[in-house]
Amino acid sequence: MNRILNLGMCGAAFCALVSTTALAADEHVSETRAIDARVVRVKIDGVIDVRLKQGPVALLVLSGDSRHLARTTTIQSGDTLVIDTESHDFKFSRSRLRAELTLPKLREVSSESVGSTEVAGFTGDELDLTLDGAGSMKVVGDFKVVNATLGGVGSMNIQGVNSDGLDLNLRGAGYVTLAGRSKWMKANMGGLGGLDARQFEVEAVTLELSGLGNAKITARQSATLSVSGLGSVTVYGKPQHRSVSVDGLGKVSWK
Repeated sequence: MNRILNLGMCGAAFCALVSTTALAADEHVSETRAIDARVVRVKIDGVIDVRLKQGPVALLVLSGDSRHLARTTTIQSGDTLVIDTESHDFKFSRSRLRAELTLPKLREVSSESVGSTEVAGFTGDELDLTLDGAGSMKVVGDFKVVNATLGGVGSMNIQGVNSDGLDLNLRGAGYVTLAGRSKWMKANMGGLGGLDARQFEVEAVTLELSGLGNAKITARQSATLSVSGLGSVTVYGKPQHRSVSVDGLGKVSWK
């Protein structure tokens, strides 16, 4: 009799486990949100991974835990789309949401998310990039002018650039990696930030570095450098025209 009861209890437990597993599996859903082709600016906040790609038809698909998906807002106002999650807690990242966004054109991406943002396939005249907080941003695209701002402890990786110019503003302890080529680059760096632009060939570089940051750049024709605090700059490319101002214990080296 006891054996029968034990078998019955085991069977009930197994059924409960199967039901719980099925319920958990059902919680992962995908949902299409309404947007239109006017969107060229995207602002992201909360805990979510976003993938942006170029395509002829504007489309936004969210996927993840249904409970968190229900508390995720996507609001379009004119040419701007705002994606935000109710929770901004790192603990929430274990069930992080994912957004797949397709747009015909792109002008600006701004993120305060702790997730990752990836942008690929876009071209145009100008692109503004802003990343604050602890997230990451990777961009592969071809724009004539790129304006990039990085704050906090996040990381930004910009590749495939073949531009007229790039304007970089780096503050905090974040890190920027660049690859491609440009006629000019202007970089303003403060705090503990780092810049690796060894694979970014630039004709003329203007760089102002303060604090404890460090930069590695490639300049082919000219390099105008202003270094203060304890920062360091390493210049590759052997530019003919060099203008250097060092205030404090900062240093500049040429390779």
